[in-house]
Amino acid sequence: MKQFKNYRIYFAALILILGCESSLEEEVKTFYTEDTFYQTEQDAKLAINGIYGHLGATFDETLNSKGLYFANYWTANALLSDEGETSFNRGDGYNQLSAMAHTPENTIALEIWSNLYLGLNAANMAIINIPDVDMDEGTKDDLLGEAHFLRGLLYFELVRFFGEVPLQLEPQKVFTSSAFQGRAEISEVYAQIFADLTMAENSLPTEQTGLDNGRPTSWSAKAYMAKAALQHGEDLQLAKTKLEEIMSSGRFGLWEDYADVFKIANNNGKEVLFAISFLEGTDLFTTLWEGGHLVYRTLPGGVYGGRPNGGGLEIPTMSLYNSFDDEDRRKEITFMTQDMINGELVEFDTPHIVKYWDREAEPLVNNTANDLQLIRYADILLMYAEVLNEQNNGSTPAALDAINQVRKRARFADGVERNVLPDLSTMGYEAFKEAILEERKKELTWEGHRWFDLVRFGKLEEKVTEAKPGVPVAARHNLLPIPQRERDINQNLTQNSGY
Repeated sequence: MKQFKNYRIYFAALILILGCESSLEEEVKTFYTEDTFYQTEQDAKLAINGIYGHLGATFDETLNSKGLYFANYWTANALLSDEGETSFNRGDGYNQLSAMAHTPENTIALEIWSNLYLGLNAANMAIINIPDVDMDEGTKDDLLGEAHFLRGLLYFELVRFFGEVPLQLEPQKVFTSSAFQGRAEISEVYAQIFADLTMAENSLPTEQTGLDNGRPTSWSAKAYMAKAALQHGEDLQLAKTKLEEIMSSGRFGLWEDYADVFKIANNNGKEVLFAISFLEGTDLFTTLWEGGHLVYRTLPGGVYGGRPNGGGLEIPTMSLYNSFDDEDRRKEITFMTQDMINGELVEFDTPHIVKYWDREAEPLVNNTANDLQLIRYADILLMYAEVLNEQNNGSTPAALDAINQVRKRARFADGVERNVLPDLSTMGYEAFKEAILEERKKELTWEGHRWFDLVRFGKLEEKVTEAKPGVPVAARHNLLPIPQRERDINQNLTQNSGY
């Protein structure tokens, strides 16, 4: 059962963003400054929760904040790859990403950049100020570990999206010289990522319980250390070590049926190493709407139970849909091609992504309380197969066992094994690499991995051209452009090649 509410306490986030004195002449008693806010253990906890405000979503009558993982993260990953495309020409930033026509003025790239740096500023404020708070030292260590984990996560997303980026490790105040930094080398950014995740690994508990269930653990930090090491490609042994620690812990495993992975009751279950929560709830100060767009954006438009549901904004490519064997359990769980609407069976013109819709828990859909699972155990197994292939120049028994665990699960539906997806046997380096990439595509569809995977495997241009003929994909699309608005403000920012 989901416990960690991840309340994105909106005014706390705003305090952390501002970080400076108000210019208003009238004294406003309800506003805090950095000097007056960090006084108690409760303040420190609110500061950590405030970081999440830039990851998920918050809403009240005066604020509707869409964080990184609300929609942009996984939508951009699909559209920039061979996974997805926009369903109609809206003339917006998403259309540009799908058509590989995005420029430095792209609005989605700007939103991603802005949310990441707002989150980083909030994390930096917590890291700088929490050590001076008079509170239980064990709790303080946990909170600082969480802040370092989130900072490492946010820099990992930044370097994957944009490459070289400004490395800000102190709170930034508007119009100060320290805010106008140049871009750090990619190796420097990764060094900071590993430093933050190492601190988190050593400070976070191995398990979160009660209301904290769902917050990052030391296992979350290990998982991201492995993922970052693999993406960077400079320390495969680190990736192997962390993956083996996770696999040998006995704490994680695959659900028996792929359908169980996306049931709301299984959020924060045995397959999840870290996820972003979306739900409705009440905190100390306000009622927040936090439903995610995982269902709304991808389900077809229509009426379920008398209520409008999906927006049908983005759809999978036919190349993706056709790559699945019809008996692969993941195909029927991932896609929708027809459904009962108002008592009639409706055939859709194109497949739609349906994997996040838990029909039993949320029969009337729009936004969803389902989590976005950023790293789950199937990803751990597939990364392990990839690392071993890179180290051994071909498959090994351990690598084959890892990928075959994922394939075996995909053979089972309601406890019955289907005659599909046989275990893989010994393969050379290139053949096994292709098999791993293909398995990742099917297992992790629409979970925010595909673009990053294609870049890491050096396959972006090949795969996008196959799936979306006529789309002018090029080497520059391995990264997003640095937003032009940011370059107009900060003259020290250079642009990525090709933009």
